[in-house]
Amino acid sequence: MLYLSILMVIPLILYILKIRNGYLAGSEIDWLGQHSVFPDYFRKLFYETKTLFPQFAAELGGGQNIYNFAYYGLFNPLYLVSYALPFVKMTTYIQVVSLLEHMADGVLCYYWLSGGHFKKRESFYASSILVLAASVTYHSSMQLMFVNYMPFLLLALIGYDRYCKKGKYGLLTLSVFFMILTSFYFAVGGMAALFIYGVTGYQNETDESGGLISSCLRFIKWLWGRFYPALFGCFLSLFYLIPVYFAMTAGRAGHGGITASKLLIPDIRLHKLLYSGYGMGLTAAALLMLCISIFYKKCREKFMAALLLLMLLFPVFDWLLNGGLYLRDKAFIPFLPLLCWLAAAFFTRLETQALKARQAAEGCILAGALVAVSLLTNSYARQEKYLLFIDFAVCGAAVLLSMVYWKKALCAVTLAVMAFLCAGQCTVLKEELVTSADMNKIEDPDIEKAVRSVLHGGFYRTETRGGYSENKASQNRVRACGQNLTTVYSSISNSYYSEFRNKVLNLSKPSRNSLMADTVDNPIFLRLMGVRYIVGDRAPAGYEKIGQSGSVNIYENKNAAPAAYVTDRIISEDTYSDLSYPERQLALLGAAVADTPDTEDDIPVNVKKVNAHISTTAIKGNASFGSVSVDSDMPGDTYLFLEFDVKNNRPSEDVTVTVNGEQNKLSARKAAYYNGNTTFHYTSLLQAGETELPVKFGKGNYEISNVRAWTGTAGEEAAAELYRRPAALEVTGAGNVLEGTAESEHGGWLITSVPYDKNFQLYVDGRQQKIRRVNTAFVGVPLKAGAHEIRLVYHAPGRNAGIAAALITAVILGADIIRRKRRLHGKI
Repeated sequence: MLYLSILMVIPLILYILKIRNGYLAGSEIDWLGQHSVFPDYFRKLFYETKTLFPQFAAELGGGQNIYNFAYYGLFNPLYLVSYALPFVKMTTYIQVVSLLEHMADGVLCYYWLSGGHFKKRESFYASSILVLAASVTYHSSMQLMFVNYMPFLLLALIGYDRYCKKGKYGLLTLSVFFMILTSFYFAVGGMAALFIYGVTGYQNETDESGGLISSCLRFIKWLWGRFYPALFGCFLSLFYLIPVYFAMTAGRAGHGGITASKLLIPDIRLHKLLYSGYGMGLTAAALLMLCISIFYKKCREKFMAALLLLMLLFPVFDWLLNGGLYLRDKAFIPFLPLLCWLAAAFFTRLETQALKARQAAEGCILAGALVAVSLLTNSYARQEKYLLFIDFAVCGAAVLLSMVYWKKALCAVTLAVMAFLCAGQCTVLKEELVTSADMNKIEDPDIEKAVRSVLHGGFYRTETRGGYSENKASQNRVRACGQNLTTVYSSISNSYYSEFRNKVLNLSKPSRNSLMADTVDNPIFLRLMGVRYIVGDRAPAGYEKIGQSGSVNIYENKNAAPAAYVTDRIISEDTYSDLSYPERQLALLGAAVADTPDTEDDIPVNVKKVNAHISTTAIKGNASFGSVSVDSDMPGDTYLFLEFDVKNNRPSEDVTVTVNGEQNKLSARKAAYYNGNTTFHYTSLLQAGETELPVKFGKGNYEISNVRAWTGTAGEEAAAELYRRPAALEVTGAGNVLEGTAESEHGGWLITSVPYDKNFQLYVDGRQQKIRRVNTAFVGVPLKAGAHEIRLVYHAPGRNAGIAAALITAVILGADIIRRKRRLHGKI
């Protein structure tokens, strides 16, 4: 009981270290903007639609396939529990669940190791390694999906042992099932870890009359008998995996530049195993134990260590575990339990004096060689080198001391070093955590009240505004169903919508992450997307204050487009594609784009190239302020389109330039999701006579060149005519249906700002029509003259096939359970 208490107290102490002095156990980046808000949105959607199996997320990124966001806990069994707790804030619930998962890691690892494999003391030492691993302690408040599957992986390992001993596989099947639902991405590594654990325990049966073929057949039979219960868990989750697969193939681009030779040449980077929270996060002791284990005589540990080292050395395994997307060390985190197994076995050998001096010497030489090669072939900071040298020397000495004098020297040194690193991590981590004060500001109940107060009177969109950090934290933050954001931050998103933002309109990119569809102040984009209301401290040009909820202001732009409307003002795709960057934006204010020869002869666009002068073009040092002036003589209000190229002379740092409150950023070259934003674009609304805008230059060393500017108008009469006939569509059903009425006076097109997806079905007066792509990225359809009933239905691809496959698996599973019970009672 003492061991279990310690394993539960360690995560609690680390949690307290994180939250003291007014912090939350959650990071400012992905925890705040993804891992806490997506579960909250899923729960809100459940309350709104009363379904556990939604298909469409109307509130995110203009409206997208909900399986684009499945990675963030759509069917996480622990998050589903929160649906019964509407009175608990999701940020609080996520923190508590993460703490309990961290505690469960140590407890379950201890039960697994001590369940007939190792003595309690050695099991405790090894389990402590898991609890103190940098990846586990770090991601318990950062990237939750990197570690939140770990309890179910450990339960699967326990379930495998139970199945081997008693023939009961219920725990194994359910654990694999829940592991996949919790994190399908890391379940790949989890299944690989389970497979390695099982295969390395295989004992070949002797058969003098048999040869190689019979041995292979026996092994295949054994393999099927041991692992088919785990496959049941995989197949039961097909209702989830199949639609996720379709979402991934449609919404995430592959990562090129990885050649076959790169995958097959050994890559000796110790970050996969040591220190980093984005690898296993262990110390030099783990490297020594891994290398020494390879020199044991034939046993489970020898083969396990050999397979793990092989996977760590050859990038092809890294690539496969990452789904063929890229090479990232995070894919090795699921193998932490196997390192704990090797540690428990190593401690046992030290205790029983079964470790041979030759084995220890050979292992230390191999580990030293790997360290030397890694230092020679990779770049390390000076502090990292010192840490590695000291850690390796101390742990090597501890191995020797354990063999000749004090058997627990290595245990003590390993845990002491890991505890020291954890304490340091918690100190450094403070810079990345959310403060309680910031969280209270973001979750201000007046913001939700203000949003709810404007959710009426047609299908429009409502967004919130604050500072840069608040905007970034609100990219996926849905205050109430019906808010309908244009923003989204997800590893998978609608490709047509992304291209519309990035390549058609050339919107500014305030964030360093290429996956972020940010909050922007572009007045044309906001108008096109039907962002009628802004809630917050400020609003872009074109909005007027109409009210207030507590200290939160409410702004409205009455000229914002409805999310669906009917028009006969159409220009062809060919004509539109020939327009310049400024003309493309302005044209959409006076006409819609469709694949049709029947077009407007007069495109309502008036664009003039003007001279622009930036006060500073070479920036070196701290942030500074300046201005940009334009030679504009257009009467009345006009749009300014500004762009310039940026050369970053310090590629290890970001570059940020803000013009008239609109920010652009070029991320550091080695950023995980480099945004490639080397040409900054800005769109502003100039008032009559205004020729100068404020500029804030971020710190760094960079140059601005090739400055280009245009001014233009589209004509308010043309814009008013375009939106004269709004379509009264509303989200209904299980959240995947938009239906209502639309009227076309002389025939025209139904134009929406719902991103195009071929899996929509559109019905006009009860008859299905072929959906068309309009405005380059959205759903539309031609209409005949008259009033029409419109019904737009989204069906997530693969959902029905997945449900059918899961149901078939459930039937087969039930039949197998009956068969096993009948065999147990001698009836078959």
